[in-house]
Amino acid sequence: MKKEVKTLVIRPSSATEKKLPTVYVLHGYSGYPKRTITQDIPALLALSKELKMMFILPDGNYDSWYVDSEVQNSRYETFIAKELVDYVQNHYNSDQSKTAIIGWSMGGHGALYIGARHQNTFKAIGSLSGVMDFTPFGKEYGVPKALGENLENWHKYTVMSQIEKLKNSRQKIFISCGTEDPLIEQNRKLHQQLLLFNIPHIYEERPGEHNAAYWSKAAITQLIQLNQFFAAYE
Repeated sequence: MKKEVKTLVIRPSSATEKKLPTVYVLHGYSGYPKRTITQDIPALLALSKELKMMFILPDGNYDSWYVDSEVQNSRYETFIAKELVDYVQNHYNSDQSKTAIIGWSMGGHGALYIGARHQNTFKAIGSLSGVMDFTPFGKEYGVPKALGENLENWHKYTVMSQIEKLKNSRQKIFISCGTEDPLIEQNRKLHQQLLLFNIPHIYEERPGEHNAAYWSKAAITQLIQLNQFFAAYE
């Protein structure tokens, strides 16, 4: 994209020689990396030390939706799945066999969308309060900027359009959403579709709304589950 993208790297210790499980964490609409660790998932700093994991927090440019745009020079799928992953693996002790991507809201969309399309890169994918289909409300949240005004073109960029790619996936899939979240029906629909295709996944609902109070806690659960999944590789 011919620009620098601010990215935070959280790791337990710079002195470690051991390759670390690495989780790419995608923020929601209007978010940015610093807000992630101050408001959205402040537990990341402690979890990095406790779980001995590295967290990579890229800036999603407010409303990129983490897709490769057809109408402007905004290629966040390529940036995250290829450029950023390559950079992290070349500059840090990142364990390529234990690499995951998670996010919330717009970032939940990004994690599942990118994860489904880059299965060899991400061994696990996770969504918290995620947007599975932005076509009903995308005009209010910057989608036309990335994908143009033609709604018929939007569907192929949604999580729902990627389900068939997961049919033969060996990835671990995590989905969590609050029961009072306006996106709960989208998440339930995705859950049902995954069941229909016999795609293994962990699906969680708990009381909560579409806010940091929900995803800050649900993220801890998901990251502990991820850690257990990676531990099975040892």
